[in-house]
Amino acid sequence: MKNESSPLRFSLTALLTLLLGGCASIPQEAYRGTANGYNVAMQKVGEEQLLLNIVRLRYRDAPFFFETSSITSQLDLSSNVGIGGAFPLSGDAPNVLNGNAGVSFAERPTISYTPLQGDEFFNRLLSRISFEDIALLTNSGWSMDTVSRMVIQRINGINNAVGASGPTPTIPPIYLDFREVSELLFTLQRGNTIQMGEIADKDQTTPVIYLPRLGNNAEADRLRELLGLDPALNIYNVASGAAIDAQSDGDTIEINTRSLLGVLFFLSQGVNVPEDDLAAGLVTRTLDENGNTFDWNGPLEGLFRVECSSKAPKNASTVIQYRGNWFYIKDNDLLSKATFMLTSQMFAIRTGDTQGQTPILTIPVGN
Repeated sequence: MKNESSPLRFSLTALLTLLLGGCASIPQEAYRGTANGYNVAMQKVGEEQLLLNIVRLRYRDAPFFFETSSITSQLDLSSNVGIGGAFPLSGDAPNVLNGNAGVSFAERPTISYTPLQGDEFFNRLLSRISFEDIALLTNSGWSMDTVSRMVIQRINGINNAVGASGPTPTIPPIYLDFREVSELLFTLQRGNTIQMGEIADKDQTTPVIYLPRLGNNAEADRLRELLGLDPALNIYNVASGAAIDAQSDGDTIEINTRSLLGVLFFLSQGVNVPEDDLAAGLVTRTLDENGNTFDWNGPLEGLFRVECSSKAPKNASTVIQYRGNWFYIKDNDLLSKATFMLTSQMFAIRTGDTQGQTPILTIPVGN
């Protein structure tokens, strides 16, 4: 007599083998894809938060910052197996056996956000950026033109839109002479003829700037002239100072820097806003001596610009929606993107190890 249960046993064995073998495990690609996905998402969140706060400052709205405090994710594996069949009681009809098996997994992430608040955070936000920070950035490859225009608001009495380090002023800034200074610094940097460093003397270090000796470099000679430096020297001490006029005898470069919040305020002047918001008084209108509206794209030219649109833009690297409009940095505006990246790095350096304050916002993400 033929054993009719053999096909059943064979099919059942095959299905269980398939299910309990390698197919019942989560592939490594799932873990790698999860990590990369969070990396991209957190970068996007950070950039959008920074741009949002820059736009807020243009409208004199209070900024608010948070950081991602933790990311946890659970991958759930589930499997199923089923067998069904038809077995005739008489006749020559064959036995019919159907089987199915499946494996699936689902991801359930939980992301926790912590507000950045408290004395430590705001002290770092409001404390002035140091010359050491400037030297670190420029010596690591950042343009002296970009760094100096962002960070320095006065050097040896030469102003760089000092009033723009806070809410948009009502009178135009003074900045053209500083633009020449920043361009000279960049030219000297590109020719590797200027150095920022320190001189050690016992237990004390003094920040200094090295320039080529008089007559060896036209840009260095012009920089000395603008800053009122002693032409007989080629090493100049660097000191912090806020005086309107240079206070040294020509042997010191006095630099008055912005705070990190001042940098954000300065960049916010490059946010282009709808004419309707200007007319409604939602943002400050800066007027020149003839009563004409001052164009802030002048001081921010080649440095930073945020566009505005009533519709979602297509050519945007970073975009946020605020007050019914879309504010964005063009994807092909490489200078603005570089400035935005530098600002993000400066923010991370100065606030990265501060302690966030409770409460913690935890968002569970379901299927």
